[in-house]
Amino acid sequence: MLGAQGPSPNVVARLSFIHGRWAQAILRDMSAAGASTVSPEAAETLRRLWGADAFRPGQAEVVAAVLAGRDALAVMPTGGGKSVLYQLPAAMRPGVTLVISPLIALMDDQVAGLARRGLRAAALHAGRPAREIDQALTDARFGKYRLLYLTPERLLSEGFIARMADLPITLLAVDEAHCISEWGHDFRPAYRRIAEARPALRGAPVLAVTATATPEVRRDILELLALNDPELVVRGFDRPNLVWTVQRVDDRARRVGEIIAAVPGSGIVYAGTRRGTESWAATLRRAGIGCEAYHAGMPPGARASVQARWIDGRTRYLAATSAFGMGVDKPDVRAVIHVAMPSSVEAYYQEAGRAGRDGRRAHAVLLVRAGDERLPRALAEEGHPDYDTVQRVYTSASSLARIAIGSLPDGPTTVDLEALERLAATSPLATRASLAVLARAGAWALPARDARTAAVRIADVEALRAWGTAGAGRGRRFALDLLRALPGETHGAWGEVRLAPVARRLGLPEEKLAAGLRFLADRELLEHRAGGVGQRIDWVVPRSERPPVSRRELDAARRRPLARLAHVLRYVDGVGCRRRHLLAYFGEPAPARCGRCDVCLGRHRPRVVTPADEALLRDILSDVEAGAARDSWLTGRAAPRERDALADWLLNEGLIRLEDPLADRYALSPKGMRLLRGSERR
Repeated sequence: MLGAQGPSPNVVARLSFIHGRWAQAILRDMSAAGASTVSPEAAETLRRLWGADAFRPGQAEVVAAVLAGRDALAVMPTGGGKSVLYQLPAAMRPGVTLVISPLIALMDDQVAGLARRGLRAAALHAGRPAREIDQALTDARFGKYRLLYLTPERLLSEGFIARMADLPITLLAVDEAHCISEWGHDFRPAYRRIAEARPALRGAPVLAVTATATPEVRRDILELLALNDPELVVRGFDRPNLVWTVQRVDDRARRVGEIIAAVPGSGIVYAGTRRGTESWAATLRRAGIGCEAYHAGMPPGARASVQARWIDGRTRYLAATSAFGMGVDKPDVRAVIHVAMPSSVEAYYQEAGRAGRDGRRAHAVLLVRAGDERLPRALAEEGHPDYDTVQRVYTSASSLARIAIGSLPDGPTTVDLEALERLAATSPLATRASLAVLARAGAWALPARDARTAAVRIADVEALRAWGTAGAGRGRRFALDLLRALPGETHGAWGEVRLAPVARRLGLPEEKLAAGLRFLADRELLEHRAGGVGQRIDWVVPRSERPPVSRRELDAARRRPLARLAHVLRYVDGVGCRRRHLLAYFGEPAPARCGRCDVCLGRHRPRVVTPADEALLRDILSDVEAGAARDSWLTGRAAPRERDALADWLLNEGLIRLEDPLADRYALSPKGMRLLRGSERR
């Protein structure tokens, strides 16, 4: 029996005898029986500020834990109301909630949303002057603000740690907590160090929230945030209103047009590159579909305007990179179409999950062609260089800086990046990634490049001039004006350009000039690098013969993105239920067939199975019994699509079953076993 003070000593003794840590978990839940039920005050706050009559699944448990002073980890789907988990407790009690967020735009959106609800919040990011940030911290100390939004980098800065002693902190909320894990698709090194700030919290609880976290990522979050006896709530990866589809097409533009014509309402087309978003937006506009491009290379004001027009329905579709969508709540998206191979299942699920947040039927479509995996594979490999690549970059940078082995320069050096790429025989991406690896290893520090400068090279001046004079439009006029304004050294070679004087000469704001340079670079009319020609390097330790990095750690870091891509390819190539595959990836059970995805509906069955296929079917059954991988079934006897059509028929007829969708492993059913044994006796 439970008394007013919790479990009786006899119950404690019996449960402790049964199993130590398991019993402790039971006792904790028994003691907190009332804590998991949210208070009437919390329910009233939800109704008053958010207009909701009830909490969504999982919200009440997390809010109750936070209000009780416990750490918590909440994994909820995109659109599942994660921000309420920390905003509501902040509204209920005095003090300051610190919210760690990876994106400035997301901070500003949430601050604006809270203002509409009558809650005062401030965003402390680099877009605000230092004087304003200092004043906001002073105001928070005296109760003006309930929430402060900041990046993990600012949280860990010495200046902010010192100011935390003056703040009445009641909660630290870590948004997009999957960034903590190197397995997560948006890895940020500073996220992994957030736990270093815990002593300054003086006992305030920590809440981690994310939309996409596999069991492995959840373990990383618990460990790296040092969550103490946390409430763990994992809810709602299953989105039964979404129709999951993978289609192999030759003409993507035609298929996208067909999907948009067949599915009324708004949507998103996710492209892999900035140039791709511009191209897709133009293609859809030519087809009479209202569409605008959205990517991180656009000025913040332009991005905000594009997003606002899409949210209120003035623009039907957005063509976007993965930079779009975090924190955006538009419930009536009817289709999310991917025209580029995602880099991970986490990224795909989060982006596709922006469809159908209103609970109505919506479509998540991935269009693929042969060779689509080459770009994400190259990005994974070059963005995570191997030991030999890092060695070449380290040696080449040392040589360009004229630093002998065992020597340490008197001051910083500047390395021409293009010369470094040539000498090291590496791509721009692999070069930048190697420089960053060496910085994390302590070989040197890489100060931020000067945002007021840019490196520009016009390889063919006459081509740019011809493009500018070929027609009307602001872009073409800008090209001609720019040719006159840029210094002569940029004609045919890299030249360092200070943006301010060029912008004044053109009568433009600096951000418009930078956007114009990106516009022309996207059309391959010039080459442009933000931050100037060179990379400044502050050497920390003397040059050594070998770089101070671990080959084993580099190999492990390289394997992770390639493993994520392999999971995407298994999803694309799978002959099992799409919904089951996704839920299995996130550690949730699911029925063998959902009855709604393209696989379950049989949309990829290119042929009718006839008695003439009996020998091939029997051979597949034999391969399954032997434990062979699907890729090896009927090797040399059938094309992959024919093989998969036969496998789909066997699955649909219940002769084989998909035992592990992530490993693409199959087993014979009793029915298939009987058929195989019968055929062997004949």
